[in-house]
Amino acid sequence: MISQLRRLCSNRKLPLLSCTLFAVVGLAFAVSVVQDSKTPVLRMSAGPEMTHRHAAAAYLSEEAIRNNLSIKLIPSAGSEACLKMLKARQLDAAIVSSGIVVPDNDDIMVVGSLHIEAVHVLVRKDIAQSGPLSETIRGKRVNLGEKGSTEYLLTRDFLNFARLKLPAGSHAGDVVPTEYGKSELMNKCRAILRASGTERDKLIAEFPDCLVIVDLMPSQVVQLLIEAADYQIVPIPATRAFLADNLQGNHEKTSVLHREFLERTVIPMHSYFTTRGYPSADCETVGARLLVVAHKQANYKAVQQLTKTLFEVRLSHRLQVKSPRDIDTPYTIHPATLAYLERDKPLLVVNKAMEWFSKGLSIFGAFSAGALSLYSLLWRKKTRTPGHYFDAIRNLESISLNSNVESGSTTHSNELVTELDSRLLQLRQDLIEDICEGRIKGDQVIANILTLLKDARRNLPKVEVGTSSPPDSMLDRYRSSRKAA
Repeated sequence: MISQLRRLCSNRKLPLLSCTLFAVVGLAFAVSVVQDSKTPVLRMSAGPEMTHRHAAAAYLSEEAIRNNLSIKLIPSAGSEACLKMLKARQLDAAIVSSGIVVPDNDDIMVVGSLHIEAVHVLVRKDIAQSGPLSETIRGKRVNLGEKGSTEYLLTRDFLNFARLKLPAGSHAGDVVPTEYGKSELMNKCRAILRASGTERDKLIAEFPDCLVIVDLMPSQVVQLLIEAADYQIVPIPATRAFLADNLQGNHEKTSVLHREFLERTVIPMHSYFTTRGYPSADCETVGARLLVVAHKQANYKAVQQLTKTLFEVRLSHRLQVKSPRDIDTPYTIHPATLAYLERDKPLLVVNKAMEWFSKGLSIFGAFSAGALSLYSLLWRKKTRTPGHYFDAIRNLESISLNSNVESGSTTHSNELVTELDSRLLQLRQDLIEDICEGRIKGDQVIANILTLLKDARRNLPKVEVGTSSPPDSMLDRYRSSRKAA
């Protein structure tokens, strides 16, 4: 009897477990859909603030809102710093100078490119016409730029190309390096413009003799340096030879500048102006194209929206946006960008539609299965079938028979007989209700159930009036099984 009850409980657990499984699967799909509908956040850096590069990133951030993307701008020292932060997963995307490469950068991928930034070489007015640049700056103060910036790597590369050595150990070096960043230079320039007399002369004297500034033309930093300290823009000597000497190794353990990704460009005559235009003639120099890069493991949807924003921005002509397929870069193209560039291909469109259709069917199927299972489980408890009545009658007859076998007598507990008779009467009443509601159909089936109920009641022993019986353990077990059911 106990084993029968256990089998009955285990049979009832199966639909409950199935329903729970379907509900969990449906909930997982629902959570994924809700997460996809949320606005993704992209951590991005474009170097120091108050530069054209940072302004371009801020403009992209404003435009990204139209494409359901939130860009969080994080200032940094420059391209090298951005790439290291990307590699350490402190950033999701960045705007960096092409050609700057950090070790182990396989997870960094390109999204697109922007305008070219020109390399501005500025020297003090009193030494601008003193001869070749490499000899003019020998023994002078040369600003390398802030560590982590494009200027820092590029200036060191220029000095190495010109055979000018930096101080190292006991070697004094051929130049005296300084490391002023763009923000610091701009603050110093504004302080000079506010000062006068000897204080102004003292502030100007603190500036280095030569600076290298990488920025979009016209550069606000360069303009301030010309106005405040009367610097002159000079061409880079042997520009073509510098770009042609591009056999740097590809497996360095430190950050390097690959010249093969730099370009020749020109600072047009009179691009800057104070009392007169500077430079006085077109100035040949080196250009570094800006790249928009992203980490391979960044949110795919966020990179998709960034790509869309980049190529569909309202003032794209100002940013001079180009496809990564049209330029040479040190990085492979991000899969989200490839998907955008190939969006017009019919096969890709069909695959995308099928992907969404399949996903929708999966979600609908999971929810439908869970809902139907739950509905079936709830109504299973309320709906009675012919088998339900046959099993109930058989169980009651089995209880009556087992009671005699266990007690070893032909007498029954009056309470058990009364309980069994009451249960048979209740079954007959339930049958009448099911027949009226249309849940039990078939004349022969109904007749069979009624006959079994009648025979079961007739086979019950008669209650002995005026007699009392001791507590019946079979009755207790029967009532316990009723409660458990």
